Amino acid sequence: MNLARRAGERGVALLATLLTLLILGVVATIVLTTVPGTTPKSPGGASSGTTTTVPHTVASGAQMASVVACRADFQSVESALHLFRSLNGTPPAPGTAWATSASHGGPFMQSWPTGSGRFTLSWNGATLSVIPVAGVSSHGSVGTSAPPTGCYAH
Repeated sequence: MNLARRAGERGVALLATLLTLLILGVVATIVLTTVPGTTPKSPGGASSGTTTTVPHTVASGAQMASVVACRADFQSVESALHLFRSLNGTPPAPGTAWATSASHGGPFMQSWPTGSGRFTLSWNGATLSVIPVAGVSSHGSVGTSAPPTGCYAH
């Protein structure tokens, strides 16, 4: 009886190990297919349809980083605006003081985004705008890449 119990325990342990490996394999497959830049290859060696954009120069890499930072800053301010409206029933006053002050349920942000010298974000009481140093501003959105406006303007 004791030998039968040990064999049964070994069988359960082996099954648990196999199940764990199966779950880890599924998780790894999901991660590898959803992470950008890790596109699985088809049997012929061609990619499955998605591509990644790699900057060709340091300047284009800095430009891409600036666009990403601009979009992230815009989304942060937009989230703070939505939270302010939810708590107070009205949009905040023009300017940036509402975001960092302790009044009206705040602070909603630690600091107003500076834009790294390439852009500024402006709130006029009704519309959030992206004002690039050079190029065309966008109002109410992060801008467009064609034609380049807002975060995408250079």
